[in-house]
Amino acid sequence: MPKWINLRMRFPPFDAPSHIPEEMYQTDVCWPQSGDEQHELSLGSTDGWFIHRTICNSQPKSAKIVIEQDSKTETEALLSSRVGWGLSPHPLHSIARKWIPYGVTILIFAIVMHVLEPVLLGAGLISERFAGSVNLGLLDYPILFVMAAPFVVIPIVLRVLGNVADIRSQHMFKNKLPDSPKITVTNANTKGPILVKVAIPDQLKSRELQGYIRVGLLPPHRNSMMSALCGDEFDYPPVGLSTPLPGGWMKHADDGSGIGESTPMLIGRGSSNLFIEPMRIQVNGGRQSISSDIEVELETPNGPWPGSEYGPFVNINWELVLEFQGARKRHLYWIERLSVKSLDNSHTVPQLIAHGGRLEST
Repeated sequence: MPKWINLRMRFPPFDAPSHIPEEMYQTDVCWPQSGDEQHELSLGSTDGWFIHRTICNSQPKSAKIVIEQDSKTETEALLSSRVGWGLSPHPLHSIARKWIPYGVTILIFAIVMHVLEPVLLGAGLISERFAGSVNLGLLDYPILFVMAAPFVVIPIVLRVLGNVADIRSQHMFKNKLPDSPKITVTNANTKGPILVKVAIPDQLKSRELQGYIRVGLLPPHRNSMMSALCGDEFDYPPVGLSTPLPGGWMKHADDGSGIGESTPMLIGRGSSNLFIEPMRIQVNGGRQSISSDIEVELETPNGPWPGSEYGPFVNINWELVLEFQGARKRHLYWIERLSVKSLDNSHTVPQLIAHGGRLEST
């Protein structure tokens, strides 16, 4: 009798910190085991974000049977935006993000004050200069709304200025693209340390270089998630996923849970994507200063995490991150994908901590 693979998972959507995991969808699928099947996984706990994969002697009754699909094309598209140079977003993005709660709070306060305006005037708690309306053009606007408007507009202006600066920096970087660093990686296994030697390009030798190993989970393929949760790719999507968009509207690495929310603005896709979004679940190893042509040992993140794996549901991605730091310049990154082997078949990570999908918040 063939064995079965049972996969249960709850993967975080875009901007995961604003969602409650227990209220999100949970995937429970199974398929017959083939010859070179995956090992068991236990990443995270069921009261949060998790991926649990077990090997069963019989078909799990609660799981939905799915047909394994050739995911090589989707995987290559997913990884195409996570290689090469990466720029740092303009600090105005982070400032605008922090300003938004204050603007919203002030606007809500203005609305409440406007509703209670007659009572407050009658009780003498506010003066008439804060009541009434202001004539702007052909319309009248409450004074409190006019006073609150700048606090709402400021983050929008900051975001626009940040995007303009980022688009300009992307064009300038592409016009003066530095040489790619020459990297040699040995002993790439999950227990580490991973040995790395970097030949720093001449254009960047004036910058301080630090490196570290990063492992994380890339989003499942959207068509696989829709088949597992809804039955068909074009069914009404569950919470956290959008309806399908025409081809070309969605970035390669987008699973349909953060449409229009990724920042900052990009000027290209794939290898020309100069802002590499963080993985929603990722862990970094220890930082180490790197000198040109000198081999260093980089520790792997605490886990033990499994080795590199890519498929329709589970995508465990290992990366070497080179961070070029400048005194008066924003940091510049080089991302190198690693093929990391697993030294054992037992992997247990007690808790998965999800991050937001916005680069300026990580």
